Amino acid sequence: MRILASLALACVMACNTNALVAPASVSTSPKSKSPIFEYLKFDGAPTFDVLAKTKSYLEGQMDESVYDSDYVVRGPVIGPLNRADLAGSLTGLGVRKAFPDATVSFFGLTIDPENPYRCFFFERWRATQTGDLDAYGDIFPATNAEAEMPVSVFSVVWTPQGKIIYEQVGAVVDRLEGNTQGKGAIYGLLHVAGLKLSASPGDTVFALIQRLVHALGIGGGRFWSREEDIPSWWVSKSRGADGTEEW
Repeated sequence: MRILASLALACVMACNTNALVAPASVSTSPKSKSPIFEYLKFDGAPTFDVLAKTKSYLEGQMDESVYDSDYVVRGPVIGPLNRADLAGSLTGLGVRKAFPDATVSFFGLTIDPENPYRCFFFERWRATQTGDLDAYGDIFPATNAEAEMPVSVFSVVWTPQGKIIYEQVGAVVDRLEGNTQGKGAIYGLLHVAGLKLSASPGDTVFALIQRLVHALGIGGGRFWSREEDIPSWWVSKSRGADGTEEW
């Protein structure tokens, strides 16, 4: 009975967000519990318009020089990946040839009120598989199926020098949207092509599969970079689909 009562209380709290908001008189520290995100605040005083710069980046107005040498990307089940490993993994998957009409629309850019160097935004992906998907040698024939991924939240963090040092990708907002069983971004495209991976953060089975793929050298891509290739500021030991630390 106590378990049922706890579950009922959790449901009420989830539906009543006001119950979770502290009174205005209670002060809370803006310092991040994660050393990674505290580091990414830098001096807290950008000398450029972070939102405008992010918008230009999303519109494709910048080249490869926009990325910092210590760049890291992390998603729900991929990363930390440096820029070179990310590019190699995407090339090996062959998604561009399989989905040549892929469109990505972005909206809702907003600056993190606790980190002025970080900009959040939403993305909606749509595509049609008119070409074969060559996933590191495994061929998934064209289906002409349309893929509609659920809207996902992304973010970028800029350095004081105006370079992107961190990207967070593919956090699905509503898994009931679209036709990819809640999978966002690249994993949604793979799902429609027939490569239906059951992957979510904390999935120990998928995390083991990822390590086996690395150990056996299957394919040309990586789920995360080699330890020696991960920038030193990335102190998290969570890799790929591993669970998240509690700092």
